[in-house]
Amino acid sequence: MDGTNESIPENAVWVADSGVFIACGRQQRNKYTALEQFAQRNEITFVIPRRVYEELGGAPDRSTPGQTPVNSAISNEWVTVADELDYTNPTVSSVMDDVRSFIARESNRSEDNIEKADTALGGVAAHLLDSENTSAICVLTTDDDAGNGVVTAIEAHGFDGQITFKDGFELISEIT
Repeated sequence: MDGTNESIPENAVWVADSGVFIACGRQQRNKYTALEQFAQRNEITFVIPRRVYEELGGAPDRSTPGQTPVNSAISNEWVTVADELDYTNPTVSSVMDDVRSFIARESNRSEDNIEKADTALGGVAAHLLDSENTSAICVLTTDDDAGNGVVTAIEAHGFDGQITFKDGFELISEIT
């Protein structure tokens, strides 16, 4: 895979967090363009949880007129929004709870203060591994606690060796 850590399987589904897109800046910025080119070159479609989409959908008016960067990425087919999470799926809900607990412990915060988008990363990963017959996930986030929490929770639910965490800042640095 071009410009990434070799430990990420070629067939991995990339689940991305809002911090990656925020770190890239507006569409006209080099980092955003580099991320788009990376996705296209490697035939990756970043999957974002609905909560992440909601976070990114409120982009400021100084974005490209008439369209937020995330909507442009969706239109250009290098980003897609995950289906609504099924909280009745015990794997999904349990992984999300475990991610929230992990982040709270690592960041010394109350579980009530953990962003729902961070737990949604784990929920999407769990859904893809449990229901979609996906064999490998790469969670891409700029939040180390969230990334490590998703990996820990997913592996604790029997998906050992099927998930990798890639730091979003590192990826942006590698591709720009």
